Amino acid sequence: MKVLITGSTGLLAKGFEETAESGHEIVGVHKRDYRVADPRMKHLHLDVSDAAAVDALFNEHRFDAVIHAAGMASVDAVEKNPEEGRASNVGGTAAIARAAKRIGAYLVYISTNAVFDGASPPYAEDDPVSPIHHYGRIKLECEQAARAECPEACVARPILMYGWNHAVNRPNPVSWIYEKLIKGERIPLVDDVYENPLFNLQCGKTLWSLLEKRPAGVFHLAGATRINRYEMGLEVARVFGLDADLIERVDSSFFPSIAPRPKDTTFKTHKVQTVLGIEPMTLAEGLAVMKSTMGIGF
Repeated sequence: MKVLITGSTGLLAKGFEETAESGHEIVGVHKRDYRVADPRMKHLHLDVSDAAAVDALFNEHRFDAVIHAAGMASVDAVEKNPEEGRASNVGGTAAIARAAKRIGAYLVYISTNAVFDGASPPYAEDDPVSPIHHYGRIKLECEQAARAECPEACVARPILMYGWNHAVNRPNPVSWIYEKLIKGERIPLVDDVYENPLFNLQCGKTLWSLLEKRPAGVFHLAGATRINRYEMGLEVARVFGLDADLIERVDSSFFPSIAPRPKDTTFKTHKVQTVLGIEPMTLAEGLAVMKSTMGIGF
C-alpha cells in the first residue's frame, strides 16, 4: 500500500511509521524546513493549503490511502488568529480531500477531542458536537469539508497523545513530565481536567487497521485510562522510578490560557473495539512500552 501522511514530523506520524509492516510505502509531507530520520518514510516538503501543489503531488504518486494530520494545531494561537487557523486547516483539508477523491484514495482525516465542550463525557462518535473555542470549531469545519469533498472518508478523533517524540519537536505531556522529573525540576500539574490519553504506537496500529478495513464515518481513538495530568505525573514517576514529590497539585486556573478549555473530553472506545477489534491500552501499559524503548527518537 502506498500511503501519504501529512504533518509527517509529528507524534502521530511517528507512531504510524513505527508500526508499519514491511511492504508498505509511506510518503510524509510537512511544511517545516527540517527533516527527521525515518527509515521507513520518504519526506517531502508541501504546503497543503496550496491546492495546485497538492494536485501535482497526487498526480505524481497516485496514493492508495491518505492520512491528513497537518494544520495549525496550537489552540491558543488559533484563538488569537482564527482566520489564519481557518486558512491553514480548512483550506488544506479541502484540497487534500478533493485530490484523494479524484484518484480514488481512501482518506482518514485526523480531527480532535476539542469538538466537544467537556460537559457530558464520556463521548461516543454520534454524540452532538459543541466546541467552545476557535480551534475546535475550525476542526469541526475540517471534518465537514473532508466528508463533503470525499464522502467515503473516515474522520479519526485522537485524544491527548503521548509517546517518545522526535527530538526536534515540542514534548507531549508524558515526555515533558519525564524530562522535568529526570532533571529534578518541580512541576505543577492540574487535577481538574480529564482525558483518556492515547499511546502514539497504539494510534499508529489503529490507523493501519483503518487503512486495511476502510470504513467511512467517525472513530474515537483513546486509551483505557481516564486520568488528569496530576495523576498522570504520579504514574510517570512510578513507572520510571522518579521523584513524585517534585509534582505539585494545582487546578487549571494556575495556568493562563487565551482559549477556554473543556474539563473532561474522555472518549468511549466501543466502536474501535467492535469494528476494528482493537483493545485500548491503559496508561500503565503505554508507559511500560515507553520505558522499554527509552531514548528512541527522544
